[in-house]
Amino acid sequence: MVSGVWAPPLTCSVIGAAHRRRGLPCQDASQAWSLQDADGQTLRLMVVADGHGHRRHWLSQIGSALACEQSRQALAAALRQTPLRDPRAWQARLERELPATIVSGWLAAIAADWQQRPEANAQPFSAATYGCTLGIVLMAPLWWAHTGLGDWDLVAIAADGSGRLVSEEPPGNDGPEATASLCLRDAAALFHLRTGLDHQPPRALVLSTDGVRKSCASDGDFLQLCRELSAITDRAQLAEGLEQITSQGSGDDVSVALGIVSSPMASGNPQIPLPPLQIQPPHRPWRRLGLGLGITALTGAIGLFGWSWWRQPQRPLAVSPLQREVQRQCAEPQRIRATLNQRRPQFEQVLAGGGPALVAAAARDPLGAIIARSHPRAGDAIPTPELCAPLRQELSRQWQQRSRPMAASHGSDPTSGRMPASSPRP
Repeated sequence: MVSGVWAPPLTCSVIGAAHRRRGLPCQDASQAWSLQDADGQTLRLMVVADGHGHRRHWLSQIGSALACEQSRQALAAALRQTPLRDPRAWQARLERELPATIVSGWLAAIAADWQQRPEANAQPFSAATYGCTLGIVLMAPLWWAHTGLGDWDLVAIAADGSGRLVSEEPPGNDGPEATASLCLRDAAALFHLRTGLDHQPPRALVLSTDGVRKSCASDGDFLQLCRELSAITDRAQLAEGLEQITSQGSGDDVSVALGIVSSPMASGNPQIPLPPLQIQPPHRPWRRLGLGLGITALTGAIGLFGWSWWRQPQRPLAVSPLQREVQRQCAEPQRIRATLNQRRPQFEQVLAGGGPALVAAAARDPLGAIIARSHPRAGDAIPTPELCAPLRQELSRQWQQRSRPMAASHGSDPTSGRMPASSPRP
Protein backbone atom coordinates (compact mmCIF):
# COMPACT_ATOMS: atom_id res chain seq x y z
CA MET A 1 0.00 0.00 0.00
CA VAL A 2 1.18 3.53 -0.71
CA SER A 3 0.53 6.48 1.57
CA GLY A 4 0.41 10.06 0.44
CA VAL A 5 1.10 13.30 2.26
CA TRP A 6 -1.43 15.59 0.62
CA ALA A 7 -0.73 19.30 0.50
CA PRO A 8 -3.59 21.68 1.39
CA PRO A 9 -5.79 21.79 -1.74
CA LEU A 10 -5.86 24.82 -4.00
CA THR A 11 -9.28 26.00 -5.21
CA CYS A 12 -10.58 28.81 -7.37
CA SER A 13 -13.88 29.85 -8.96
CA VAL A 14 -14.11 32.43 -11.73
CA ILE A 15 -17.26 34.09 -13.06
CA GLY A 16 -18.04 33.12 -16.63
CA ALA A 17 -17.32 35.62 -19.38
CA ALA A 18 -20.92 35.29 -20.59
CA HIS A 19 -22.28 35.83 -17.07
CA ARG A 20 -20.13 38.92 -16.66
CA ARG A 21 -21.46 40.40 -19.89
CA ARG A 22 -25.04 39.80 -18.78
CA GLY A 23 -24.51 41.11 -15.25
CA LEU A 24 -25.11 37.70 -13.62
CA PRO A 25 -23.30 36.47 -10.50
CA CYS A 26 -20.89 33.57 -10.41
CA GLN A 27 -23.01 30.50 -9.74
CA ASP A 28 -20.02 28.22 -9.07
CA ALA A 29 -18.51 27.62 -5.65
CA SER A 30 -15.33 25.83 -4.60
CA GLN A 31 -13.87 25.24 -1.16
CA ALA A 32 -11.18 23.17 0.55
CA TRP A 33 -10.52 22.26 4.16
CA SER A 34 -8.12 20.24 6.29
CA LEU A 35 -10.00 18.18 8.89
CA GLN A 36 -8.77 15.77 11.57
CA ASP A 37 -10.18 12.55 12.96
CA ALA A 38 -10.04 11.44 16.61
CA ASP A 39 -6.58 9.91 16.03
CA GLY A 40 -5.15 13.19 14.75
CA GLN A 41 -4.91 12.02 11.14
CA THR A 42 -5.60 14.68 8.51
CA LEU A 43 -8.25 14.53 5.80
CA ARG A 44 -7.91 16.98 2.93
CA LEU A 45 -11.34 17.83 1.54
CA MET A 46 -12.11 19.72 -1.66
CA VAL A 47 -15.57 20.49 -3.03
CA VAL A 48 -16.98 22.16 -6.14
CA ALA A 49 -20.62 23.03 -6.85
CA ASP A 50 -22.25 24.48 -9.96
CA GLY A 51 -25.55 26.36 -9.87
CA HIS A 52 -27.90 25.61 -12.76
CA GLY A 53 -28.35 29.25 -13.70
CA HIS A 54 -31.73 29.00 -15.43
CA ARG A 55 -34.38 31.47 -14.28
CA ARG A 56 -36.09 28.65 -12.35
CA HIS A 57 -32.89 28.40 -10.28
CA TRP A 58 -32.33 32.09 -9.65
CA LEU A 59 -30.68 31.52 -6.24
CA SER A 60 -28.42 28.71 -7.41
CA GLN A 61 -25.31 30.68 -6.46
CA ILE A 62 -26.54 30.50 -2.85
CA GLY A 63 -27.30 26.81 -3.31
CA SER A 64 -23.75 26.17 -4.50
CA ALA A 65 -22.14 27.92 -1.55
CA LEU A 66 -24.39 26.12 0.93
CA ALA A 67 -23.69 22.78 -0.75
CA CYS A 68 -19.97 23.22 -0.10
CA GLU A 69 -20.52 24.19 3.53
CA GLN A 70 -22.92 21.31 4.20
CA SER A 71 -20.37 18.90 2.74
CA ARG A 72 -17.79 20.18 5.21
CA GLN A 73 -20.15 19.84 8.14
CA ALA A 74 -21.17 16.31 7.16
CA LEU A 75 -17.55 15.16 6.75
CA ALA A 76 -16.47 16.79 10.02
CA ALA A 77 -19.24 14.94 11.86
CA ALA A 78 -18.32 11.65 10.18
CA LEU A 79 -14.66 12.09 11.22
CA ARG A 80 -15.70 12.22 14.85
CA GLN A 81 -17.18 8.73 14.51
CA THR A 82 -15.07 6.98 11.87
CA PRO A 83 -11.24 6.98 11.85
CA LEU A 84 -9.45 7.48 8.56
CA ARG A 85 -7.56 4.21 9.07
CA ASP A 86 -10.81 2.31 8.31
CA PRO A 87 -11.43 2.70 4.54
CA ARG A 88 -14.15 0.03 4.49
CA ALA A 89 -16.21 2.03 6.94
CA TRP A 90 -15.67 5.14 4.84
CA GLN A 91 -16.72 3.34 1.70
CA ALA A 92 -19.99 2.41 3.42
CA ARG A 93 -20.48 5.96 4.67
CA LEU A 94 -19.92 7.41 1.21
CA GLU A 95 -22.48 5.06 -0.29
CA ARG A 96 -25.20 5.48 2.34
CA GLU A 97 -25.07 7.83 5.32
CA LEU A 98 -23.13 10.79 3.91
CA PRO A 99 -25.36 11.46 0.87
CA ALA A 100 -28.47 11.53 3.06
CA THR A 101 -26.74 13.78 5.60
CA ILE A 102 -25.50 16.22 2.98
CA VAL A 103 -28.81 16.45 1.14
CA SER A 104 -30.89 16.86 4.29
CA GLY A 105 -28.47 19.48 5.62
CA TRP A 106 -28.55 21.35 2.32
CA LEU A 107 -32.36 21.32 2.21
CA ALA A 108 -32.53 22.70 5.74
CA ALA A 109 -29.94 25.38 4.93
CA ILE A 110 -31.68 26.64 1.79
CA ALA A 111 -35.06 26.59 3.55
CA ALA A 112 -33.59 28.76 6.31
CA ASP A 113 -32.12 31.10 3.71
CA TRP A 114 -35.49 31.37 1.96
CA GLN A 115 -37.26 32.32 5.17
CA GLN A 116 -34.97 35.36 5.47
CA ARG A 117 -35.96 36.68 2.04
CA PRO A 118 -38.84 39.06 1.31
CA GLU A 119 -40.02 36.75 -1.50
CA ALA A 120 -40.96 34.16 1.13
CA ASN A 121 -44.08 36.19 1.93
CA ALA A 122 -45.42 35.87 -1.59
CA GLN A 123 -43.95 32.67 -3.04
CA PRO A 124 -43.83 29.07 -1.77
CA PHE A 125 -40.43 27.57 -1.05
CA SER A 126 -38.94 25.35 -3.77
CA ALA A 127 -35.61 23.53 -3.59
CA ALA A 128 -35.30 23.99 -7.37
CA THR A 129 -34.73 27.72 -6.78
CA TYR A 130 -31.33 26.80 -5.28
CA GLY A 131 -30.54 23.88 -7.64
CA CYS A 132 -26.89 22.91 -8.11
CA THR A 133 -24.51 20.03 -8.66
CA LEU A 134 -21.92 18.84 -6.14
CA GLY A 135 -18.51 17.17 -6.49
CA ILE A 136 -16.54 16.03 -3.42
CA VAL A 137 -13.02 14.59 -3.13
CA LEU A 138 -11.59 13.20 0.12
CA MET A 139 -7.81 12.67 0.45
CA ALA A 140 -6.68 10.60 3.44
CA PRO A 141 -3.13 9.32 4.15
CA LEU A 142 -3.88 5.76 2.96
CA TRP A 143 -6.75 6.29 0.51
CA TRP A 144 -8.69 8.84 -1.48
CA ALA A 145 -12.31 8.91 -2.59
CA HIS A 146 -14.90 10.88 -4.53
CA THR A 147 -18.67 11.28 -4.45
CA GLY A 148 -21.41 13.70 -5.39
CA LEU A 149 -23.85 14.15 -8.26
CA GLY A 150 -24.09 16.18 -11.43
CA ASP A 151 -21.79 16.98 -14.33
CA TRP A 152 -18.46 17.73 -12.63
CA ASP A 153 -15.26 15.95 -13.68
CA LEU A 154 -12.35 14.41 -11.78
CA VAL A 155 -8.97 13.72 -13.41
CA ALA A 156 -6.03 11.88 -11.84
CA ILE A 157 -2.50 12.85 -12.87
CA ALA A 158 0.06 10.05 -12.52
CA ALA A 159 3.71 10.45 -11.54
CA ASP A 160 4.74 10.37 -15.21
CA GLY A 161 2.39 13.26 -16.00
CA SER A 162 -0.25 11.22 -17.80
CA GLY A 163 -3.89 11.95 -16.98
CA ARG A 164 -6.99 9.80 -16.79
CA LEU A 165 -10.63 10.68 -16.29
CA VAL A 166 -11.56 9.08 -12.98
CA SER A 167 -15.18 10.14 -12.74
CA GLU A 168 -17.71 11.82 -15.03
CA GLU A 169 -21.49 11.94 -15.00
CA PRO A 170 -23.03 8.83 -16.58
CA PRO A 171 -24.83 9.67 -19.84
CA GLY A 172 -28.59 10.07 -19.56
CA ASN A 173 -31.45 10.14 -22.00
CA ASP A 174 -32.46 13.77 -21.42
CA GLY A 175 -29.91 15.42 -23.68
CA PRO A 176 -26.44 16.92 -23.14
CA GLU A 177 -27.72 19.91 -21.14
CA ALA A 178 -29.38 17.87 -18.39
CA THR A 179 -27.69 16.88 -15.16
CA ALA A 180 -28.41 15.43 -11.74
CA SER A 181 -29.09 18.00 -9.04
CA LEU A 182 -29.23 18.37 -5.27
CA CYS A 183 -32.77 19.72 -5.63
CA LEU A 184 -34.15 16.41 -6.95
CA ARG A 185 -36.33 14.34 -4.66
CA ASP A 186 -34.07 11.31 -5.06
CA ALA A 187 -30.80 13.26 -4.91
CA ALA A 188 -29.27 11.16 -2.12
CA ALA A 189 -29.84 7.97 -4.13
CA LEU A 190 -27.88 9.39 -7.08
CA PHE A 191 -24.59 9.82 -5.19
CA HIS A 192 -23.64 6.17 -5.67
CA LEU A 193 -23.21 6.76 -9.42
CA ARG A 194 -20.26 9.09 -8.68
CA THR A 195 -18.79 7.30 -5.64
CA GLY A 196 -15.46 5.49 -5.55
CA LEU A 197 -12.53 4.82 -3.19
CA ASP A 198 -8.93 4.08 -4.20
CA HIS A 199 -5.87 3.03 -2.20
CA GLN A 200 -3.22 4.10 -4.73
CA PRO A 201 -2.80 7.90 -4.72
CA PRO A 202 -1.98 9.65 -7.99
CA ARG A 203 0.44 12.55 -7.93
CA ALA A 204 -2.41 15.04 -8.35
CA LEU A 205 -6.20 15.22 -8.58
CA VAL A 206 -8.02 17.87 -10.61
CA LEU A 207 -11.68 18.41 -9.73
CA SER A 208 -13.58 20.82 -11.99
CA THR A 209 -17.07 22.02 -12.84
CA ASP A 210 -18.40 21.35 -16.34
CA GLY A 211 -17.43 24.76 -17.76
CA VAL A 212 -13.79 23.67 -17.93
CA ARG A 213 -14.34 20.49 -19.93
CA LYS A 214 -16.85 22.21 -22.20
CA SER A 215 -14.14 24.65 -23.20
CA CYS A 216 -12.15 21.78 -24.71
CA ALA A 217 -12.52 20.40 -28.19
CA SER A 218 -11.82 16.82 -27.10
CA ASP A 219 -11.30 14.67 -24.04
CA GLY A 220 -7.61 14.46 -24.92
CA ASP A 221 -7.37 18.25 -24.81
CA PHE A 222 -9.20 18.29 -21.49
CA LEU A 223 -6.76 15.79 -19.97
CA GLN A 224 -3.82 17.84 -21.24
CA LEU A 225 -5.35 21.00 -19.77
CA CYS A 226 -5.73 19.26 -16.39
CA ARG A 227 -2.11 18.16 -16.61
CA GLU A 228 -1.02 21.77 -17.03
CA LEU A 229 -3.35 23.04 -14.31
CA SER A 230 -1.94 20.48 -11.86
CA ALA A 231 1.47 22.17 -12.15
CA ILE A 232 0.12 25.48 -10.80
CA THR A 233 0.84 26.15 -7.14
CA ASP A 234 -0.32 29.76 -6.78
CA ARG A 235 -3.99 30.73 -6.53
CA ALA A 236 -3.47 33.98 -8.43
CA GLN A 237 -1.96 32.03 -11.33
CA LEU A 238 -4.84 29.58 -11.22
CA ALA A 239 -7.36 32.42 -11.30
CA GLU A 240 -5.61 33.97 -14.29
CA GLY A 241 -5.66 30.66 -16.12
CA LEU A 242 -9.37 30.13 -15.41
CA GLU A 243 -10.13 33.65 -16.64
CA GLN A 244 -8.56 32.74 -19.94
CA ILE A 245 -10.41 29.42 -20.14
CA THR A 246 -13.84 31.02 -19.73
CA SER A 247 -13.12 34.05 -21.92
CA GLN A 248 -11.77 31.99 -24.81
CA GLY A 249 -13.73 28.85 -24.06
CA SER A 250 -17.24 28.03 -22.86
CA GLY A 251 -18.07 31.44 -21.35
CA ASP A 252 -19.49 29.55 -18.38
CA ASP A 253 -18.47 29.90 -14.73
CA VAL A 254 -15.44 27.69 -14.08
CA SER A 255 -14.12 26.15 -10.88
CA VAL A 256 -11.08 23.99 -10.23
CA ALA A 257 -9.82 22.27 -7.07
CA LEU A 258 -6.31 20.81 -7.07
CA GLY A 259 -5.17 18.07 -4.71
CA ILE A 260 -1.41 17.48 -4.82
CA VAL A 261 0.65 14.79 -3.09
CA SER A 262 3.47 16.90 -1.65
CA SER A 263 5.64 14.00 -0.49
CA PRO A 264 4.31 10.54 -1.36
CA MET A 265 5.98 7.78 0.62
CA ALA A 266 6.04 3.99 0.49
CA SER A 267 4.03 2.79 3.49
CA GLY A 268 6.30 1.59 6.30
CA ASN A 269 9.41 3.19 4.79
CA PRO A 270 9.24 6.99 4.72
CA GLN A 271 12.70 7.16 3.12
CA ILE A 272 11.51 5.79 -0.25
CA PRO A 273 9.76 8.54 -2.23
CA LEU A 274 7.60 7.82 -5.24
CA PRO A 275 8.88 9.08 -8.63
CA PRO A 276 8.49 12.85 -9.05
CA LEU A 277 5.85 14.27 -11.32
CA GLN A 278 7.33 14.45 -14.82
CA ILE A 279 6.04 17.89 -15.84
CA GLN A 280 8.21 20.77 -16.92
CA PRO A 281 5.83 23.75 -16.75
CA PRO A 282 6.83 27.18 -17.98
CA HIS A 283 6.95 29.97 -15.43
CA ARG A 284 3.35 30.88 -16.27
CA PRO A 285 1.83 27.67 -17.67
CA TRP A 286 -1.58 29.14 -18.43
CA ARG A 287 -0.10 31.37 -21.13
CA ARG A 288 0.07 28.29 -23.29
CA LEU A 289 -3.71 28.29 -23.24
CA GLY A 290 -3.66 31.23 -25.61
CA LEU A 291 -2.27 28.88 -28.24
CA GLY A 292 -4.84 26.23 -27.48
CA LEU A 293 -8.12 28.07 -27.01
CA GLY A 294 -9.86 29.61 -29.99
CA ILE A 295 -13.29 30.87 -31.01
CA THR A 296 -14.71 30.52 -34.50
CA ALA A 297 -16.01 34.02 -35.21
CA LEU A 298 -18.75 32.92 -37.60
CA THR A 299 -20.53 30.63 -35.19
CA GLY A 300 -19.08 31.26 -31.76
CA ALA A 301 -18.11 27.59 -31.56
CA ILE A 302 -15.36 26.91 -29.07
CA GLY A 303 -12.40 24.57 -29.40
CA LEU A 304 -9.35 23.75 -27.34
CA PHE A 305 -6.92 22.59 -29.99
CA GLY A 306 -4.47 19.72 -29.53
CA TRP A 307 -1.47 20.83 -27.54
CA SER A 308 1.02 18.63 -29.37
CA TRP A 309 -0.10 20.28 -32.61
CA TRP A 310 1.95 23.40 -31.87
CA ARG A 311 4.62 21.83 -29.72
CA GLN A 312 6.03 19.50 -32.38
CA PRO A 313 6.33 19.51 -36.16
CA GLN A 314 3.79 17.43 -38.01
CA ARG A 315 4.77 14.03 -39.29
CA PRO A 316 3.08 11.95 -41.94
CA LEU A 317 0.74 9.33 -40.49
CA ALA A 318 0.23 5.89 -41.90
CA VAL A 319 -3.37 6.05 -40.69
CA SER A 320 -5.46 9.15 -41.37
CA PRO A 321 -6.38 11.29 -38.35
CA LEU A 322 -10.07 10.58 -38.98
CA GLN A 323 -9.62 6.83 -39.05
CA ARG A 324 -7.39 6.93 -35.99
CA GLU A 325 -10.06 8.90 -34.11
CA VAL A 326 -12.75 6.44 -35.22
CA GLN A 327 -10.63 3.59 -33.88
CA ARG A 328 -10.09 5.42 -30.61
CA GLN A 329 -13.78 6.11 -30.10
CA CYS A 330 -14.88 2.61 -31.08
CA ALA A 331 -12.38 1.07 -28.66
CA GLU A 332 -14.50 2.42 -25.78
CA PRO A 333 -18.11 2.38 -27.03
CA GLN A 334 -19.48 2.94 -23.52
CA ARG A 335 -17.95 6.45 -23.51
CA ILE A 336 -19.07 7.57 -26.96
CA ARG A 337 -22.28 9.26 -25.80
CA ALA A 338 -20.57 11.19 -23.01
CA THR A 339 -17.83 12.32 -25.40
CA LEU A 340 -20.28 13.53 -28.04
CA ASN A 341 -22.40 15.24 -25.40
CA GLN A 342 -19.36 17.43 -24.70
CA ARG A 343 -19.19 18.42 -28.39
CA ARG A 344 -22.34 20.53 -28.53
CA PRO A 345 -20.43 23.56 -29.94
CA GLN A 346 -19.25 21.49 -32.93
CA PHE A 347 -22.77 20.23 -33.69
CA GLU A 348 -24.05 23.80 -33.53
CA GLN A 349 -21.20 24.99 -35.72
CA VAL A 350 -22.20 22.51 -38.42
CA LEU A 351 -25.85 23.58 -38.22
CA ALA A 352 -24.73 27.20 -38.60
CA GLY A 353 -22.85 26.37 -41.79
CA GLY A 354 -19.39 25.96 -40.29
CA GLY A 355 -18.94 22.31 -41.20
CA PRO A 356 -16.29 22.93 -43.88
CA ALA A 357 -14.07 24.66 -41.33
CA LEU A 358 -14.23 21.63 -39.05
CA VAL A 359 -13.42 19.29 -41.94
CA ALA A 360 -10.47 21.47 -42.92
CA ALA A 361 -9.12 21.22 -39.36
CA ALA A 362 -9.32 17.41 -39.32
CA ALA A 363 -5.66 16.94 -38.43
CA ARG A 364 -6.04 19.16 -35.36
CA ASP A 365 -9.51 18.04 -34.30
CA PRO A 366 -10.46 14.77 -36.04
CA LEU A 367 -13.59 14.21 -33.96
CA GLY A 368 -14.89 17.64 -34.97
CA ALA A 369 -14.37 16.67 -38.61
CA ILE A 370 -16.17 13.37 -38.06
CA ILE A 371 -19.12 15.25 -36.57
CA ALA A 372 -19.21 17.62 -39.55
CA ARG A 373 -18.97 14.84 -42.11
CA SER A 374 -21.60 12.75 -40.34
CA HIS A 375 -24.32 15.38 -40.76
CA PRO A 376 -27.23 13.84 -42.73
CA ARG A 377 -26.89 16.51 -45.43
CA ALA A 378 -23.09 16.52 -45.61
CA GLY A 379 -21.86 16.13 -49.16
CA ASP A 380 -18.80 14.09 -48.21
CA ALA A 381 -20.17 11.92 -45.43
CA ILE A 382 -17.87 9.21 -44.13
CA PRO A 383 -18.75 5.86 -45.70
CA THR A 384 -20.69 3.67 -43.29
CA PRO A 385 -18.05 0.89 -43.12
CA GLU A 386 -15.55 3.32 -41.52
CA LEU A 387 -17.77 3.85 -38.47
CA CYS A 388 -18.49 1.19 -35.89
CA ALA A 389 -22.15 0.68 -35.07
CA PRO A 390 -22.07 2.43 -31.62
CA LEU A 391 -20.41 5.55 -33.07
CA ARG A 392 -22.69 5.65 -36.12
CA GLN A 393 -25.81 5.18 -33.96
CA GLU A 394 -24.82 7.84 -31.44
CA LEU A 395 -24.00 10.38 -34.14
CA SER A 396 -27.40 9.70 -35.68
CA ARG A 397 -29.08 10.12 -32.29
CA GLN A 398 -27.28 13.41 -31.68
CA TRP A 399 -28.41 14.82 -35.04
CA GLN A 400 -31.98 13.60 -34.51
CA GLN A 401 -32.01 15.29 -31.12
CA ARG A 402 -30.97 18.59 -32.65
CA SER A 403 -33.52 18.33 -35.44
CA ARG A 404 -36.37 18.35 -32.91
CA PRO A 405 -37.68 21.59 -31.40
CA MET A 406 -35.87 22.56 -28.23
CA ALA A 407 -37.17 20.34 -25.47
CA ALA A 408 -38.16 21.80 -22.16
CA SER A 409 -35.01 20.51 -20.49
CA HIS A 410 -34.62 23.76 -18.61
CA GLY A 411 -38.08 23.27 -17.18
CA SER A 412 -37.72 19.62 -16.29
CA ASP A 413 -39.83 18.09 -13.58
CA PRO A 414 -37.58 17.63 -10.54
CA THR A 415 -38.98 14.10 -10.21
CA SER A 416 -37.56 13.05 -13.60
CA GLY A 417 -34.09 12.40 -12.21
CA ARG A 418 -32.18 15.12 -14.07
CA MET A 419 -32.12 18.88 -14.12
CA PRO A 420 -30.64 21.50 -16.43
CA ALA A 421 -26.96 22.17 -15.98
CA SER A 422 -27.25 25.91 -16.52
CA SER A 423 -28.88 28.58 -18.59
CA PRO A 424 -28.51 28.19 -22.36
CA ARG A 425 -24.85 28.46 -23.32
CA PRO A 426 -23.69 31.55 -25.18
